[in-house]
Amino acid sequence: MHYETLLVDVKDQIAMVQMNRPGSMNALEYQLRADLIDCLMKVSESNEIRVVILTGTGKAFSAGGDLRELKDGMDVEVARKTFMHGSKIILAITNMAKPVIAAVNGAAFGAGFTVAMACDLIIASEEAIFSQVFVRVALVPDIGATYFTPRLVGLQKAKELAFTGKTLNANELVKLGVVNFVVPQGDLENKTLEVARELAQGPPIALGLTKKLLNQSWNFSLEKMLELELESQVVCLQSEDHMEGIAAFYEKKKGQFRGR
Repeated sequence: MHYETLLVDVKDQIAMVQMNRPGSMNALEYQLRADLIDCLMKVSESNEIRVVILTGTGKAFSAGGDLRELKDGMDVEVARKTFMHGSKIILAITNMAKPVIAAVNGAAFGAGFTVAMACDLIIASEEAIFSQVFVRVALVPDIGATYFTPRLVGLQKAKELAFTGKTLNANELVKLGVVNFVVPQGDLENKTLEVARELAQGPPIALGLTKKLLNQSWNFSLEKMLELELESQVVCLQSEDHMEGIAAFYEKKKGQFRGR
């Protein structure tokens, strides 16, 4: 896959997707948004890919919205199209039946922070910083920030982050339960690949359904989730991977899952 604003490398069933606009801190301008949407849809549909890593080049993961698109103002129609376009990135990540790992190499500001939160795991370097900067330019948190933040950190803390636009480091976000691992900058790629390889060796059907169930759990009652769990478990019980897992358990070896 070749893109104007992305570097994409697929190896060992893992797709490494790097936002490659370091001069603008990987701001989510139109072409980067379009490329990300297309790339995420393609890796989602690929049978050769089991895990996706999303990261940035240069000193930033993503600085969020491109202020060059905002500096002259936007009429209502353009604003709707722009922010709906950005929302497609979030939906592509959350609806994908594969784990998506954000490897946050630097600044994750505004919509860039939201993109990271939409991913299933966040591994951050010690140099990573995060901020919901929207308030600084008199905007509301967008493309899902008001959905993810209170669910990850609680309502009161979410209000604090949104109202103040304060900047937090990776260790602070570990304590809040947003970031999963913090590593030295030089170890970020290796740690992310280590986690990705572990997930890539897991059962794809079960992992995809687990992701879907956990994402749905925010919206439904216990009774509804019990029903959805049952439906998903029935699918897993009919899979070859399930039988492989049972056999591997009794043989005291690691299962070789094929996604069937």
